[in-house]
Amino acid sequence: MMPCTDYLTNMTVLTPPGQCCDGLKTIIRDAPICLCHGMTGGLNQFLPKPVDHLRMTALPLACGTVLPIQTLFMCNSNQVPPIMPPTTAEPLMTPATP
Repeated sequence: MMPCTDYLTNMTVLTPPGQCCDGLKTIIRDAPICLCHGMTGGLNQFLPKPVDHLRMTALPLACGTVLPIQTLFMCNSNQVPPIMPPTTAEPLMTPATP
């Protein structure tokens, strides 16, 4: 989503660059959960400015692609996993050597 940053955070950028659209198509295919975090503001922690919610929602249309309805349902559910998995405080166990 990094190639989309200017489009998503700057209203003077009128169209997303080609690299953004190529990446978006890959994300839709391989990791649609990432789009949920873009729509809910979760990506803001990785970007210099906040993502414009309307721009993020319209990004697939601006790139000439379609967001599958399953992804929209997934994004609107309360079952979206965190953007970064929680870390455990437990130390890793190493096998004892004889």
